[in-house]
Formats: sequence, C-alpha cells, structure tokens
Amino acid sequence: MQEMSKGLTTIRLNNDLGCIFMISLVLASRSTNRMRILRREGVTFEAIEAPFDDAAQAPEGVVEHNAMRIAQLKARSVMETFAPRCQGKVILAADTMCEMDGRAMGKPRSREEAATMLRAAFRGAHRVVTGVCIVLAEREWTFFDEALVTIEAVSEEKLQTYIESDVWQGRAGGYDFADRIDHGWRVHCHGDPDTVAGLPWRRVKEFLAQAEKEFQ
Repeated sequence: MQEMSKGLTTIRLNNDLGCIFMISLVLASRSTNRMRILRREGVTFEAIEAPFDDAAQAPEGVVEHNAMRIAQLKARSVMETFAPRCQGKVILAADTMCEMDGRAMGKPRSREEAATMLRAAFRGAHRVVTGVCIVLAEREWTFFDEALVTIEAVSEEKLQTYIESDVWQGRAGGYDFADRIDHGWRVHCHGDPDTVAGLPWRRVKEFLAQAEKEFQ
C-alpha cells in the first residue's frame, strides 16, 4: 500500500522488515526505465540527470565493482551540483553493466561496438549487473543485484537493421530488455527483470527501509 502527500511517498513494505517509512526522493538519472519502475510503484520523485558522461567511464576489473562505482559517482555528482535541491532528501542512483565473454561491458560508443556486444550476447547467457547507491545525509549504501540473460541469435539482416536504427544508444550491452521482447526477439531472464531494466526495486526497498530505521 502506498500513499503520497506533498512530494513525499509512504511505502508500506510487505516483507519481514514490517516497517513504514516516508521519503522524499531524488533519482540521479533521467532513465526512462528507472522512472517507469518508480512510477509503477507509486513513488513520488524528482529526476535529475547526473552531470557526467557515464558512457565515457571505461569498464575495468570486476563488473559489479564498476557498476557500484559509477552509481556512487552519479549520486555524488548530483548531490554536489544540485545541493539545494537535494538537501534532506534520499538520493538514489544506479548503473547497469553486462559481463560478456568474461569482460565488463557498459554502453556501446559506436555502431561497431554495439554489434560486437550483441554478437557476444548471441553466443550464450551473460550476466547483467545493476549497481545502486543510496545516500541520506552523511550515510551511503552501495550494493548490486544481478540477473542472467540469454538472447537468441537473430539474422544478420535483423541485426544490421537494429544497429542502423541507433536504438542501442545509451543501453548497457547495446540493448533494452523489454524493447527487444516487444520487437520479437527471443530474450530470456533468470532473475529480476527490474535488475536488467536498471533498478532492482525489491532490493532498493529494503535499503530504503534500513536508511529510514537509522534516521528515525
């Protein structure tokens, strides 16, 4: 059950935490998927685009560490740049990356890179990891969630049509999970589809509850 009042959202958790908390939330992103998930859950929020190019952050090392690091950078950059608008609010940031052929992959920077990522995805299941950073006052929580995605290969003609459409831009691994399903691709997810979409809401709720308990 959720109630909204004056820009705040009361979220009643149906889990073993059994707590009720009220938040005023800033989403450090203008991602349509992340905003859709929050709206689906009835959460009132302000969306502020993080003022740096996360696509320019070259992945290195362990994929979950990369995703959490970039989520932290997003949250901190929004807090520093838009301090008055963030005062007293919960800052929520997330970043999604894929691991294909043992390599961390973020958003493709060219058509060639997008095609390479998708051909790698066609070869077998790959991990999709979303790192999350939540900041409230002086406290910061970071965590990640992961899912396993399999994309069945499409014809070279379909792949080229997709690449030339540039729909892959801004998408981790070069694709949007729901969009590709809507367009007839056979895509399978083992895990939480919200994680693949960019915001693992089930886990986010738990950390928001933890933040609320600490500041009661």
